Amino acid sequence: MSRLKSRIRNRYYRARVQWRNHLPRAKPIFSVVIPIYDRTGVVAEAIHSVLTQSFVNFELLLVCDGSPPQTRAVVEQYRDHRQVRIHHFAQSSGNACRARNHGVMMAAGEFVAFLDSDDIAAESRLERSYYYLLREGVDLVGGAIEYLVEDESNRQFENGQIGFTSEKVTYQHLLEQNMLSICTVAVRRSWLLRYGQFRKKMRYREDHELWLRLARNGCSIHNVPEVFAKYRIHQGNAELGYLKDDDHWFKQALTLHKMPYRPEIEASGVEEELSL
Repeated sequence: MSRLKSRIRNRYYRARVQWRNHLPRAKPIFSVVIPIYDRTGVVAEAIHSVLTQSFVNFELLLVCDGSPPQTRAVVEQYRDHRQVRIHHFAQSSGNACRARNHGVMMAAGEFVAFLDSDDIAAESRLERSYYYLLREGVDLVGGAIEYLVEDESNRQFENGQIGFTSEKVTYQHLLEQNMLSICTVAVRRSWLLRYGQFRKKMRYREDHELWLRLARNGCSIHNVPEVFAKYRIHQGNAELGYLKDDDHWFKQALTLHKMPYRPEIEASGVEEELSL
């Protein structure tokens, strides 16, 4: 009987997903945020991986953080796409926090899904994310990653290796390690508006600090052992420059997540915007 109930339950939630699988009319289910600096050679691949999703009820927000002209030119090719909105900052902020946060504020979707400009979303990522968000009744869903290794000097990961921690992710788990890969995460936007976004002072583990803050305040999380994205390993990975200081940033995350997020304090001066 339990197997029958499980099959009926799964079929019910799959039907609910398909019922909402149409182009957004006003408010989409997902707002996918891609922060962009350069990555001129691969950003189109990241964008394409979103625009070819099996679940189409989304908008795609491309936020350029002081990008060079050649990168802006690639991004601008998508300006007329009905599901794409673009924002340009004139000057780089130094990391992805400002661009992600701006994407969250731009978002019209119920859920915000993150993808970095050098990663590739699995074709069914949004569809499966929505399924698990509904079935598990949670506020945040993550998934597994597949490593796409382009750095021949890398010895830590193998090309095609799967990265996954555990389906169960609690606040206590997150106090021990970062259980979630940001390029797989979709989170209810209302949680980001209530408890804050990415702290710009966190040059590394900024996502870990945010997951800790959300979980500490009761955000429910489910991690899925399905590949939601390909995570690219290359010599240009920004986080490689911070690995030697990982202990410092881990301690910062453990401390800062307990503090209230105040946008007026987090903002670092007046942010110049580029008008196009």
